[in-house]
Amino acid sequence: MKVPILHRKAAIIFLGILFLVPTIVLSQTRVNILGADDGEGTVINGQLVQKLLGNVKISTESMMLDADSVYQFTEENLFHAFNIQIETESEMIWADTLYYNTLTDYSELRGRVIIQSETNTVFSNAMDAALALDLIIFSDPIRFEDERGTLLAESGLYYQDVDSAAFRGNVQLADSTQYLESDSLFMNRQEDLYELFGRVYAEDFEDKVIFTGDYLYADSTGYRLLEGEDAWLMELSDSESDTTHLLAKKIELLETDSTSTMDAFEDVRIWSTKFSALADTALYRDHEEKFELRSNPKLWQKNIQLTGPVIEAHLENGDIRFLSSYPRPIAVQEDTVTGRLHQMAGDTLHAFFNDGVVERIVVFDESEIIFHQRDENDEPDGLIELVAQGSSTMYFLDGEFDLFKAERNIDGSYLPESPENVNRQLDNFSWNPEQKPRRPMIQIPRLPAIPEERPFDLPPRYLRYLENNQN
Repeated sequence: MKVPILHRKAAIIFLGILFLVPTIVLSQTRVNILGADDGEGTVINGQLVQKLLGNVKISTESMMLDADSVYQFTEENLFHAFNIQIETESEMIWADTLYYNTLTDYSELRGRVIIQSETNTVFSNAMDAALALDLIIFSDPIRFEDERGTLLAESGLYYQDVDSAAFRGNVQLADSTQYLESDSLFMNRQEDLYELFGRVYAEDFEDKVIFTGDYLYADSTGYRLLEGEDAWLMELSDSESDTTHLLAKKIELLETDSTSTMDAFEDVRIWSTKFSALADTALYRDHEEKFELRSNPKLWQKNIQLTGPVIEAHLENGDIRFLSSYPRPIAVQEDTVTGRLHQMAGDTLHAFFNDGVVERIVVFDESEIIFHQRDENDEPDGLIELVAQGSSTMYFLDGEFDLFKAERNIDGSYLPESPENVNRQLDNFSWNPEQKPRRPMIQIPRLPAIPEERPFDLPPRYLRYLENNQN
């Protein structure tokens, strides 16, 4: 089991969302009217309005504006421009309508708004720019595109001064390697910090990992935090024949150049095709292929249940290779023929596996064993109960209890087959097959796939711009 995490590149298109506040400044700047088919003054709603009509071209030091018409409402300090194209040093802007307040430096772009920079293109039907606050407001659905992927959201804010953005409503991000969705997203590109809130779904196509939760945090250190009532993570093996599921209330991931760790807390449940477990805390170290379960954990492997205060498991190719548990753990195995429960307890327990099949279990100090026997017809034939001050070893054949060996101060007895002896148990007996985690339901995205189509018919000026660039 690898530590699955969103890569630092996982930014998907996070790092590609680079857009600038449109520098639509007509006040405090020399305005040059380069051309118009007609110009006139008129009165609208009792206000004097200066109108430029037909093929309007206006320039300032920072931009060039092309429009079908421009109205200047002098008393309200307002400019209205229609079917516009704005070219600045860093971007191109198109919209059906521009409303600009020269007093407050506030711009409103409405209808088929497109902002194109060297790195990305933004589509929306409504965008406001509060230049004094270095703030952009998207009140309508937004679509960001860059060479790596696409972002969709129903609304958003961008703060240029601190290089931060917040998006709300069915946020989706996708590129060739990953897909993300949530109810909202906050990001700060300067700090390389990202937070997703509400109904988070994430899929990493390269590492074959899917996870869901209520909250996801990611930063530049490689740290990831996933929280939820049932935060869920699923990983497929490279062959896709093995699946591992992890559920908990909190999952922490950390990837550095040399190590990868994954820690889960509160109501932890693990299910895989090789084993399953539950605990309050699970700690996994990818570089060691080792995980540790704490706080009264239970682990099931085939027909064996191991219960103890601490369980450590070492893996190899996804199979358990070695288990240890302490203090005073107990291993119980259900006989596949008779259904009787073999038991083994001690101060410390070591279990050894080969290709996922148990070969022997060793308990150290004050070891205890209950071994149910079978006769030549595989019928129950009493049991052997043994106590030893030293270690005891149980040997298995094809995963089934075969024989045992004990050392030092051995005290044992054979109890014949009888109803009174069938359910004999050691003092710390624990057998809870009903608690064994079941395979979780596979989660899928709740939102439809990001469409290839843009959210509206592209305006003629934009289409001409694309055609000219191609030519």
